[in-house]
Order: sequence, then structure tokens, then C-alpha cells
Amino acid sequence: MERNELYHVVGLFLLSMVTLTCDFSGFTFPASIFSGLAQIVSYAVMVIAPSYVIADIAVQLTGS
Repeated sequence: MERNELYHVVGLFLLSMVTLTCDFSGFTFPASIFSGLAQIVSYAVMVIAPSYVIADIAVQLTGS
């Protein structure tokens, strides 16, 4: 993995952590839909980003 790609993955991971800690309960109708969507995407990033980094490390260690 290139350094620039790693920075993007780490940045998305940190952004998802911030999004999950925010309180979106005060939003009204249009914003509440987007806040729910943002939380779903954040949960997905929290699972996929570390898996992506771990898989890349495993590939580099095995030399495949």
C-alpha cells in the first residue's frame, strides 16, 4: 500500500470515529435522513478500514 493510500484509509477511519461520537438527535427531517446514512457508512468504515490495512500487512509479510 502506498503512503498516500494509507493516509486516506486512516483519515476515513478517524472521520468515522468523529461521526459516530456526534449527537445527531436534534436534526429535523431532511438532515435526520443524512445523519442516519452517515452513521451507517461510518459503521461500515469502522469495519472495513482496519480489515483493509491488516490484509495489506498480511500480503506484504507473505510476499504474495
